[in-house]
Amino acid sequence: MTDAPQSAAEDDRVERLLALSVLDTEADPLFDALARSASIATGAPIALVTLIDNERQWFKANIGFAGTHGTPRDVAFCAQTILGSGLMEVTDASSDPRWAGNPLVAGYPGVRFYAGVPLTLRDGVRVGALCVLDRTPRKLSDEQRRVLVSLAAAAVEALELRIRTLRRQAVQQRQCDDAVSGLESARATAALVARADRLMGAGRWSVDMDSKQVQWSDETCAIHDVPRGHRPTLVEAFGYYTPEARSKIESAVKEAMTDPHASWDLELPIVTARGRPIWVRTIGFAQMHPAPTRLVGVILDITIRRRVVAALEASDRRFRKLFEFSLGLICTHDHEGVLLSVNPAAAASLGYSVGELLGRPLTDFIPAERHAAFHTYLLQLMTKDRHAGMLELIAKDGHRRVWQYQSVLDDQSDEPYVLGHALDITERYQQELRLWDEATRDPLTRCFNRRYLDTLSEAFASEAWGCVAIDLDHFKQVNDQYGHQRGDEVLVAMARFLFRHARRDDPVVRLGGDEFLLLLRGADAEATARVVRDIDADRASAPIGFTLGAASFGHGVSLAEGLGEADRRLYQRRAIDRPSSAGGADRVS
Repeated sequence: MTDAPQSAAEDDRVERLLALSVLDTEADPLFDALARSASIATGAPIALVTLIDNERQWFKANIGFAGTHGTPRDVAFCAQTILGSGLMEVTDASSDPRWAGNPLVAGYPGVRFYAGVPLTLRDGVRVGALCVLDRTPRKLSDEQRRVLVSLAAAAVEALELRIRTLRRQAVQQRQCDDAVSGLESARATAALVARADRLMGAGRWSVDMDSKQVQWSDETCAIHDVPRGHRPTLVEAFGYYTPEARSKIESAVKEAMTDPHASWDLELPIVTARGRPIWVRTIGFAQMHPAPTRLVGVILDITIRRRVVAALEASDRRFRKLFEFSLGLICTHDHEGVLLSVNPAAAASLGYSVGELLGRPLTDFIPAERHAAFHTYLLQLMTKDRHAGMLELIAKDGHRRVWQYQSVLDDQSDEPYVLGHALDITERYQQELRLWDEATRDPLTRCFNRRYLDTLSEAFASEAWGCVAIDLDHFKQVNDQYGHQRGDEVLVAMARFLFRHARRDDPVVRLGGDEFLLLLRGADAEATARVVRDIDADRASAPIGFTLGAASFGHGVSLAEGLGEADRRLYQRRAIDRPSSAGGADRVS
């Protein structure tokens, strides 16, 4: 257990915290959203917005730390965080002597990793922290640290806004009091105040503690569905609240009457005089002279806002469920390809945990020969907002996975990011390769066949290339004299001979029967002649005699035209050499 030392100005710090009037308040969608964003950005299962009181750590927002609203201060990581001005990171608490015996490490929730940023108000007072925790040791990337610092700054701004709002409400309340006093002497002022109430949608109310008389403005009457000028009893006024809400408002009033610094700001359900269930925001405090003489406040119908917030929260929950449980592969990355979020299905496809992927560039998982294409993808996304295609990735076990993806750029925020959705089509892709291979290869020699040539026409029309056409001499005599099995053996051996003389990536094609073709990509006349010389020099190792014809061409010559010219030269060569019919069959090895 680590008992964080307290600063000399601890009393002032706690007083500043209490002035926020935020301890033990209801959950707030804004702070929940900040914590959830921290969890998504870092891949940590637990994210908190904490406030450090005298003896406790209280959670204003809690993502993933179920069953508690806070912890004792002496076990809180955040109690250490507020002692410094920057991010505090603990990569493995179980091996850190400061934390190894901490009950949050030894017991539930089994903390191993912690990173927290202090919530520092504008006057330098640190009231709490925004933090993330994980059950496995890890380390944040620089980008994830920057995100946490930015989210903490947003949380501080929300707290500062709360202070300004409380001050403004106090000023408005004093103005309302002045307006109420003026009602008794100036109808024009009353009309002006009533108009302001209608424009703001807020109603005013007050309770005289001596007479127990309740005063409602016209807008307050409208909120409760009663006629203008209605004067309810105190019992009636409390009776509009639902039973659970009534106990909360009564407790708040009692506290305000005993504590001159207390006030309330609650969102509670009521049922109007017409039976309409609505939500209201009620704000109030007691006027002391020195004992409580009057309760004053405002009330606002927030039903629509609550519905909007509920709809947004429901939408967020649906998105989170879609993100987490989708069988599709979903991720986001920044303009440099660094992963910001990954759903479990995408991580499982590559054999990693989500935490192992976050903060790493996609190029860590893309084959080196594909990096240039990936940078082109990023550039096109930044200029065209979307991109679709196939991506090859290296899984943790070294195998390659193929994703078919669609990516869209979201540039509406300060930091643009890319949302990608993909399907793992590795098995389908490999099956298609197998089918394509079976369709374009000769099953006997494993050379390509004529069907393969159809896939090359466009490519060969746009680059220089050469070709070597080969006919076996007297192959029919081999079949007639030694049988077709021996003929097949000669064909297989001839294919191996040509493979040996083909350059890397140059296809060898069996056109049919005893005709072969060697295609030379990007080969000019000199490169083609060099291949022909090597083949001629190695004729003795060929399984049978053969005749060849070669040609090379520049851009714009079709494949059919090139093959026709190579065939013409082959037949010219055969007419010149024309070996004897007996010698051909004897030349089988």
